[in-house]
Amino acid sequence: MLNRVVVTIDGLEYTVVSEESEESIRRTANLVDENIASVKKAAPLSSLSATVLAAMNLAESYYKALESTDNLRRQIKDYAEENGRLRAELNRLKRK
Repeated sequence: MLNRVVVTIDGLEYTVVSEESEESIRRTANLVDENIASVKKAAPLSSLSATVLAAMNLAESYYKALESTDNLRRQIKDYAEENGRLRAELNRLKRK
């Protein structure tokens, strides 16, 4: 089911149509709005420039999160492999 939600970003209203929940749509719109406002607060920029810089900031955060996720997956894999080795060693020692 498609949800239709009106959100305000940088002072302009947008109607978002999505399968995501209204809460998710509003949370996402709020994140975008806050990022644009933060960029505008730091420097006197046009809405377009502030929006592009906010998009760059959000993209950078996204890529850092992906990298962090990949690192965590590698750690989990390493821990699982070590766990397997230690279990095998424990079983070997129990048999002695």
